Amino acid sequence: MRQEGDSMDEQRIGLVGIGRMGSGIVARLTALGPVAAFDIDPARREAVEHAGATWMESITAIARSSDVLVTVLPGPGETDAVMREALPALDSGAVWVDLTSGDPDRTSALAETAADRGIEVVAAPMGGGPSDAAGGTLTFYVGGAPDAVGRATPILNRLSADGGIRLCGPRPSDGVVVKLLANALWFANAVAAGEALLIGAGHGLAPQHLHALLADSAGSSTALAEHLPAVFRGDYLTTFGVDRVVEELDAVAALAGAASVSSPVLDASTDVHRHALARFGPVLGELLGVRLIEETAGRDLR
Repeated sequence: MRQEGDSMDEQRIGLVGIGRMGSGIVARLTALGPVAAFDIDPARREAVEHAGATWMESITAIARSSDVLVTVLPGPGETDAVMREALPALDSGAVWVDLTSGDPDRTSALAETAADRGIEVVAAPMGGGPSDAAGGTLTFYVGGAPDAVGRATPILNRLSADGGIRLCGPRPSDGVVVKLLANALWFANAVAAGEALLIGAGHGLAPQHLHALLADSAGSSTALAEHLPAVFRGDYLTTFGVDRVVEELDAVAALAGAASVSSPVLDASTDVHRHALARFGPVLGELLGVRLIEETAGRDLR
């Protein structure tokens, strides 16, 4: 996907959502040209202006001023609410690029509404954290028609490393489905790895030594090899809320049902994370499922 000389050809970029991810993204997008931005929290105006972007006072105002509207929002509910307001204000011929991990049914419904207004849609839910957003090393799971994806490519290139753009299919919802499944596997791998380490610890194996052995085994995964070491430091990855984890796993369960596929392993992971949400509340902590398993075992991995 990466091409030399990518540019926005004077297209006006608008960005909605200046949170943990959006604050890094807005700073990178200003290298492509003028950027306008909006967030529901007016306290984020300073971060927008510090990045060299222009603060807008409403969703309608930023939509009217954008040829390419980028959304970076917490979840599908927020995206639905924003776009129900933004779509009527976007001009025909505009493109909407959604970087949010969403819900495929809502994405499809919004894309249909957009198409009726002559607006192209690219769903490119992102993988990575705030440091990746700031450093331009995000991964994107991209769904959309080729022409629309082509218009979004300069933005995605600016935010990703080489190889970070994964083309999933011609429908915007295709990118959403792939990202949900990728996340579901990560969540399941994380709690399974936590269980394995606790079992080994119960038999006298030092968790960090066991981790090194398993990370170099046939049973390794990205969650085990790259992310579980955070637990040894007492860090449960406070870049994503456990309530959002459950929201995404519920969406995957709905996908499984619609496909008439039994998914007992992913369902078990959903149950663990749902209990973690009940135990800890809707707080940040992508690995709180592992923390719950630690509490149940009466043993910490750190």
